[in-house]
Amino acid sequence: MLQSIREGVQGWLAWVIVIIICIPFALWGIQEYVSPTPKSLVAEVNGVELSEREFQDLVRQRKQQLRNQFQNADIDFSFMDAQIKKSVLNQMIEEQVLLQAAENAGMRIGDNLLVRKIHGIPAFQENDVFSQARYEQLLSSNGMSKQKFEIDMRNATLLEQLRLGVANSAFITDYDLQQRASLEKQERLLSYVIIPANRFKAEVEISDADVNAYYKKNAARYMTDEKVSVEYVEFSQADLADIKIKEESIKEYYETNKEKFKTPIQWKARHILIEAGSDATDEEVKEAEKQTQDLLVKINAGESFEDLAKKFSDDFGSRKTGGDLGWFGAKTMVKPFEDAVKAMKVGDVTTAAVKTQFGFHLIKLEDIKPEVVRPFEDLREQLLAELKKERAESAFYGQGEQFANLAFENPNSLEVLTKTLNLKSKTTELFDNSGSQDKDSILSKPKVVRAAFSNAVLKDGYNSEVIKIAEQHIVVLRLKNHEVAKAKPIEDVKDEIVATLTKERIQEQAAALGKKLLTEIKDKVDVLEAYDDLNWSAAMWAGRDDTIVPKAIVNEAFKLGKVESDAAIYAGIELNNVDYALVALLGVKDGKKDSEADVKKLEQAIGDNEFKQFVASLKAKAEIKDHSKKLSDS
Repeated sequence: MLQSIREGVQGWLAWVIVIIICIPFALWGIQEYVSPTPKSLVAEVNGVELSEREFQDLVRQRKQQLRNQFQNADIDFSFMDAQIKKSVLNQMIEEQVLLQAAENAGMRIGDNLLVRKIHGIPAFQENDVFSQARYEQLLSSNGMSKQKFEIDMRNATLLEQLRLGVANSAFITDYDLQQRASLEKQERLLSYVIIPANRFKAEVEISDADVNAYYKKNAARYMTDEKVSVEYVEFSQADLADIKIKEESIKEYYETNKEKFKTPIQWKARHILIEAGSDATDEEVKEAEKQTQDLLVKINAGESFEDLAKKFSDDFGSRKTGGDLGWFGAKTMVKPFEDAVKAMKVGDVTTAAVKTQFGFHLIKLEDIKPEVVRPFEDLREQLLAELKKERAESAFYGQGEQFANLAFENPNSLEVLTKTLNLKSKTTELFDNSGSQDKDSILSKPKVVRAAFSNAVLKDGYNSEVIKIAEQHIVVLRLKNHEVAKAKPIEDVKDEIVATLTKERIQEQAAALGKKLLTEIKDKVDVLEAYDDLNWSAAMWAGRDDTIVPKAIVNEAFKLGKVESDAAIYAGIELNNVDYALVALLGVKDGKKDSEADVKKLEQAIGDNEFKQFVASLKAKAEIKDHSKKLSDS
């Protein structure tokens, strides 16, 4: 269709085509207003929306994990882009159906359990004790709010409980263990003899007539690779790195984003918690309140707050350090606690107990770090780099669209594209459809190689579609030279053909001798006495996973029936290395039952499989709307 438009782009025909195209596009536009799908969604699961932003964040995290795994910060995973995105989307959908299943089952993660989980994470600890300051610092440096992290932790803990609930329900009966011992762990007593194909090599002669006949019959095997070279133009955000930024713009950017450069107020405090949660009885609440008041009297009488916290506090995370909560910022603590701290001065102890959902607190404020805004001078270079990056990204998308339009509207040349955007074209050497192993070469990108050998480029001679080879990096190409596949001269492949024919013939002779010997052995003839180089191996017991005996021989032995009346069973088999083997099965015995540790591992494997089936059944019943294709096309 695109080719037809290109060929008939002038005169009345062009207007007819434009009108025909406009009608469905107009209707498509109306449909978008009538029943729009939000561009910000990647999927919906039973009506719950999964945001594109979170999806993109997870994709970036997955790529970073892969870079860490390969210990290469510069590795380009664009060739795996579709695979990574598919995996991340599947993970998001599975987590959502599991969360909904847990919620429908009435499962919840309480605040106390969540706190214990977070306090138990080694990364948030200093000297084996939870540090509020380190907690906030690590979250901030990773661009995550406490609220988002705690929601994710709550969900992760809930999903783990659900998984364990399903997986730990798996068990194996004694009958299953007996069957496993008698079948999967069975052992077989076998002996074998290998007839090496090379013993016939000296007898094989390959004539020129044989070579010519094989060459004609298999001509397609001996063709040169089809090759092309291409002219291409690439465009990336790096091409826009020299954007000029005015000083006033940098200062305006600083003022607009001043909140980002604030070091918020922080408090350092100790506390003593006397628990009286929402499930406490009235009597327990009264007792906790009385105990708090008694402690306050002791503090006011001069007793050490730190010593009392070590002895009486119910917050086991801070108890060992005398109630020390470290440094914490706004919205870190529950509201009544934070409100009390805000009203205090350094050195103050609360004049009365502070009631929260955890119980009653006595608080001592030890220090305050006031809010600080970093000055413009300290941040100028950072601001300039951020502004350049923002503007380069914005300019890239605008010019990238122009790049694509120019390549399409001028399909027979890249000249208009290079002149309009002041870009340079480059040319590759001839290459085949395997591309290049050089990771720095454009030909290492499978999408580029596929485009070079596409019909539009190779046969029609048009520019390729715009190809995204990395983030903010695109390329378009066209054919430069084409070298068709042709038959290689027989002289160039003669040695290869001789080797192939030799291999075939010695394999045939080894198999023929093996089958002859097998027939004679079954007729009770001791045939190996006539062959000095052929001897049965020592008999040995082998399991299904035995690695000492060649795998093909073990597999063949386990295909044979059970030995009866001490009579061996014989078979012959062609090996992958062209040799031939005779196999003798001499006995069969059941394996040992699994140990208790092995049974546990097996039950775990079964449980994990049952959990996978559980997830699959939830997904099958769920109403899932996948918008990812629409997002990728937009």
